[in-house]
This record gives sequence, C-alpha cells and structure tokens, in this order.
Amino acid sequence: MAGPGGPRALWPWPGKREGAKSPRRAALGCLAGAALLLALPAAAQTPAERWPDYEIILWHRPTTPEAFAALPRLGYSGALVFGQRDAIDPAAARRATAPLKAAGLRWYVENIATDFYSAYHRFRPGLPVNHEYLEVQRRYRENPADPTLFHREPSLSDPAWLARIRGRMAAHARLHRDLAAPALPFFLNLGDEPGIADLSAAWDFDLSPHALAGFRDWLRGEYPSLDALNAQWGSAFATWEAVLPETTDAALARTDGNHSAWSDFKAWMDIVFARALRAGRDAVHGVDPALLAGIGGGQRPGWGGWDYGLLSQAVDVLETYDFDGNAAIARGLNPGLVLLSTSFLQTPAEWHRLWRQALLGMRGTIVWDGEKDIVAADGTPGPRGLASAAEFAALRGGIPAQWLAAEPVAGAVGILYSQPSFRLRWLLDRRADWQRDGASWAARGEEIEHQEDSAWRAALRRAQGALDRAGVAPRWLTPAMLAQGVPDGLRALVLPHAIALGPAEAAAIRAFAARGGVLLTDAAEPGTFDGRGQRLPVPALAGLPLRRPEVLQREAGAEPGPAAEFARLLAMAGTAPALAAEGPPDLEQREARTGAVRLLALQRGLGPEGRPLPPATVRVTPAEGWLLRHMGEGPGLAPAATAEVTLDGVRPAVLVLSPAALPGPVIHGPDQAAAGETAEFMLGLAGPSPAAATVLRIDLLDPAGEARPDRSWTLLLRGAEARPWRLPAGAAAAPGPWRLRVTELLGGTRAEHMLAVGR
Repeated sequence: MAGPGGPRALWPWPGKREGAKSPRRAALGCLAGAALLLALPAAAQTPAERWPDYEIILWHRPTTPEAFAALPRLGYSGALVFGQRDAIDPAAARRATAPLKAAGLRWYVENIATDFYSAYHRFRPGLPVNHEYLEVQRRYRENPADPTLFHREPSLSDPAWLARIRGRMAAHARLHRDLAAPALPFFLNLGDEPGIADLSAAWDFDLSPHALAGFRDWLRGEYPSLDALNAQWGSAFATWEAVLPETTDAALARTDGNHSAWSDFKAWMDIVFARALRAGRDAVHGVDPALLAGIGGGQRPGWGGWDYGLLSQAVDVLETYDFDGNAAIARGLNPGLVLLSTSFLQTPAEWHRLWRQALLGMRGTIVWDGEKDIVAADGTPGPRGLASAAEFAALRGGIPAQWLAAEPVAGAVGILYSQPSFRLRWLLDRRADWQRDGASWAARGEEIEHQEDSAWRAALRRAQGALDRAGVAPRWLTPAMLAQGVPDGLRALVLPHAIALGPAEAAAIRAFAARGGVLLTDAAEPGTFDGRGQRLPVPALAGLPLRRPEVLQREAGAEPGPAAEFARLLAMAGTAPALAAEGPPDLEQREARTGAVRLLALQRGLGPEGRPLPPATVRVTPAEGWLLRHMGEGPGLAPAATAEVTLDGVRPAVLVLSPAALPGPVIHGPDQAAAGETAEFMLGLAGPSPAAATVLRIDLLDPAGEARPDRSWTLLLRGAEARPWRLPAGAAAAPGPWRLRVTELLGGTRAEHMLAVGR
C-alpha cells in the first residue's frame, strides 16, 4: 500500500519543511464516543463541488513573472503563498499573490500556524528541523525524573494559544478571500507536517497543567465515577484532582496486563490534537464557510495525533503521503474530505502512484521542486517541467475529475480501523525490546517510528491490498462506530490485528456473527484486551468462527493461491463485486457510481523494485443490456457482451457502463469577441442524462487548431441543468477564428462553437 519498493521502502526524495529553503522529510481507536466529538466540515457542498477538478500545485514559488506565466502551460493550476505569523502585512500578501493572479493561477496559504501545530518539527536556521524534540530527548537522558520533560510548549490545551491561533486563522481567511476574489484560495494550511511531538514520534506529551485539567474533565465524561476509574485503572486516587496518567516507563514496568491509565491518556492526546486542528478550521469557516482549511504532510497511522478516525473529521483538506492506506481510511471515514498527494519525482512509477491516488480519491498533488528544475526564470521549461507536462496534462484532462465526481461503490464488507489496537501492539513490542536488550522507547525518533513495521500495520496493509485486488471497497469503521452496531448490509467484517475490543464492540461483532456474518482476521486473537487496554481473562470473541485467510497472514496478496482463497471467502459471504474483471493477479479494480451510470477503474500494481509492469489484457463482462465505453478513447457507448482492455502498467483504464445512451454537450454563447476579452457561454447537455454528475472538458483551440493545457478547463454539471461558463480574459489573445470545443467525458461526444476574435 506504500510506494515503489514495498510498504517499508523509503522513497529517494529530499524532504521539505517550512521556509523558502526548507527541505521536506525524506519519507513519506479511539475510545467509545471519541470519534463523535468532532463535527463534519461546515461547508454544505459535496467534495466535487468544493474541489471539482484535479489540481496540480507547485510548492516552490518561481521568482519572475515569466516563470509564473509558464506554469499553466506545464499543467500547473496554482502555487503556494506563505502565511504570516505575529504581524500580518496585507501589502506583502498582495505582492506575493499578484504574480499568481496575473498568470491565472490560484494559491494556497502555507504554514500559517506551524509554530503551534508543528512545534517540534519546524524550520529554524542552522538547526535540525526537529531541534526541539532532540532537546527533550537529551534532557530525558540526563534526568528522566524532570517533571517538565512531558510539558508540550506550547500546550495544545492552552486557551491563550488557541485564541491566538483562531485570530490568526480568521485574519488570513479574510485577507486571502479578498485577495483571491472572485475565486477563492485552494485552502489555508494550518501547519505543515504537524504532530503532538515530532511528526509520528511517540512521546508522553502533554502533562502540563492545562492538559492535565482537560484530561481530568474528559475522564469525568468517560467514567460514571472516580470509583469506576480506579476499578478500571487499578488505581486508588482519592479525588479527581489527584488523577495522573501512567507514563510509558510505568506502563512498560507493569506486569498485570492493565494499561488503561496509559492508553486513556494516549487516546485523550489524540483527541486534543484533533480538537486543536478543528479550532483553527472553525475560525476559517467563521469568516466564510466556503473557505477550506487543512494540514500538510500527513503521516502513516500511529503516534503524534495521527488517528485518522479523528483527523478525518477535524480538517477540510489533508495533503498526505500515502502510507498504510491512510488516504483510503481518511476518505472512507469522511467522504467530504479533500485529499491531496505530494509529488517528488518524474518517473513512470511516480505517474503510476499519482493515478492510483486519484482513484483513491486524491483531488490533486503538491509538487516539490527541490532541484529548481521545473521552470527557469525566463519561463523556459526545465527538465522536470518537460518530463512531467504530458502526464500532468492527462491528470488535468478531465478523467480524474469525472471519477472524483462519482461516489465510490462500497461492498458488503466492513473493516475495523482500531487505534487502541495500534497502541497496545506498540507497547507490547517496546516491552519485548526492553526485556531483550534494554532498549529505551524514549531513544526512538520519528524516523524509526515511520520506518518500522508492526503486526498491526502489516495486517491493515494486507487487508486493504487483498480487498483492492478482490475489487471490493470496504466500509471503514472506527471502534466508536462499531460500538453502535455493525451497519446493515454488511456481510463480512475484517478485523486487522484487532487485539483491543471494548465490550460494546465485542457485543456488536457477536450479534453480527449470530446473523450469519463472516469474520476475517489475521493470526492475532481479537479482543485480547478491552478497548481501554486491560488484558481480558478470556478473549472477547472466544468461541466465534473466525476465518484466517492466508492473504492476511503474510505478504502474499498478489499470489494466485492466497488471492483466490480470499476471493472465495468473500463470495461465500455474498460480497463479490458486481463488476468482476479477469486479469493478472496484481490487478486492482475500483467501482464508482453517478446516478445510474457506473465507472470501473482498472490498474496494475507495481513490479519488483517499484517498476511498472508490462502491458496486460483485462476482460470485463458487464450485465446484459448495459452500454460500455473506455473513457479516453473514441466517442459513443456500445453494447458489449465482454470488453477487453489493455493496461499499460502506469495509467488506469476507466470504463463507463450505462443503462441508456448519454446526451451530448450543447453550447450557447456569442459568435464574436475582441482579442483578450472575456466572453460568457451557457454549457449543458442535449437532454436528460442517466448520470447524476457529468464533467465537461472545455478546450479553446487557437486559429491554427492547437490546444494547450493553459487553454483547457473542466465544468461539473449536476443533472441536465446548463451552467454559465466564462472564457477567461486573455485566453483568446490573438485575432482570428477560434473554436470552443466541449467534450462530455462519460460518452465522449463533442460540440464545437466558432468564436471570431477581432482586434
């Protein structure tokens, strides 16, 4: 589920941090009720309406107007503008955004509150990016009894800091809304590569007074009484004000198997981190609900606040490295989340990754240009700019936009994303390290937490890969969601290394099994601990018929035997995909729906060392009576008993299946315009469509008949209602006969409109 070289590989790219010269890092649950603490994003629009196109955004800013002007011709739609911290200078912001507006580019605002959200991982001249974290580790080695070692500075629970961040985010929202008008900035970035400590490093933050006060208040809502807390924790606190969590050192030393006091505090810190992010996002929404706020540099699920059950609800936008399926988890738990990837390379494997991530729901990519080889100061494309232009043009060509305008079709399979199980697995592994060779958990840095695999991560990765290859999109569940009961319609439930299960979750699973539901798990015994971290005398699911397919036990997902076994189990449970494809064992398939129209995306995996595989033929057999078309090829749907598709090893094939013919596009608008002027058109469909969402690709062809990426746009239609579309000023810059060509992407049919441009 990671990138080239396998799930544990580190990709060979330099890392970025805040600041103009900051490189980015090389590598790319919750308790019952906790996931319900965070509201869904305030904006009422669907993701396709809030972010309708696939966007390609440059992280490094060019230095000249000529370089900015060249970016749209290379497929770019925007770039960053740095946020300001203590003093906001509107004039400086106008100067920063002016060349973007002049080039027809949008922007996002970077690193607005990194000093708060990324306090232990941010750029300081002459110091390591994680200098503050290295300092607390050093202090721990010198004096592990120092009571301030685990005081986060600043505390995510500090009301004064939270007020400061709300004010800063609101000020940026007002400023950049006005500067970008009539458009909006892509989003406002709360912080880059944030975390409770250093990214996904494990540390016992935060035991400062504000944090402890909040923790005790939260515990009062979690436990009916202090006696109940003492019974669960095995403690003897006389008052709530005396309650203290258990540190990792103390948890490792325990021999009774009760880690509730430690696990409760870790769960609380994940909640605090998500709440702090939500505070910044809500300040932006308070200025304008249409504005989006998010974070960059998303890590793999784990420490540092990276509980995607909470984070997926706390922000509007998440730019993330796709590791351990965090993108699929986040989108599965919040379909309204705007996901972005990060691009560092210019290889076929990189193009494969970007296309795959688009199929997973990522709506664009932020491009890192550490070598400054995308565009020269005079506007001449650099080597990477030239190498990526064709692929970026294809990604911006409308197929990802049409795919993202549809809704993923979830199968009848649920999969549990259990952050409590992650915590317990980590603690058990660290105890084994300590007992074996005395290794200290506190000596571990972010890099080892990122690189090191675990049974929990492996099981989650294998389960997702097996479902991808089976063509079944699962319904993601958190412990809090599962505690409400297994949702209706599910026939199988995957429990990847679910060693921690609360009583309500276990009861829901038992009720599901009693109804005939199939339970799939790895080698671990589900429910060895309760949901708070106390070892149970008998596993919570003891006696249930648990199936342990080989594909969940080892890295064998693409091998025919284990893959076939897993597919048989899904078929036995009645969860086989409606549109089955026959092809190589590494084939991944995904299905989406818009109205009565279905889309089927097919893509090969990567081969050894992350290299694209040679072309392969895939056969699809649709239901009788359906019309079929390979999107991106010739126009028109046709009946087909079977369809054979050749996959090239990099780009996916997206098939359109419709129960009826699709109407073509229509254009109404002026026949004449002056050079450089804007013109308004009405674009729609020739009649009712079985599709609920249709994407039109709009190309402006110059008098020589040439189309260019900077003269290409997309427009999302809902139903058959026509929408106004304005030709940007300056697009038709020279006199002569221009053509507006509009393609309806699902059916592939076109309409053209002549526009005579005079002097």
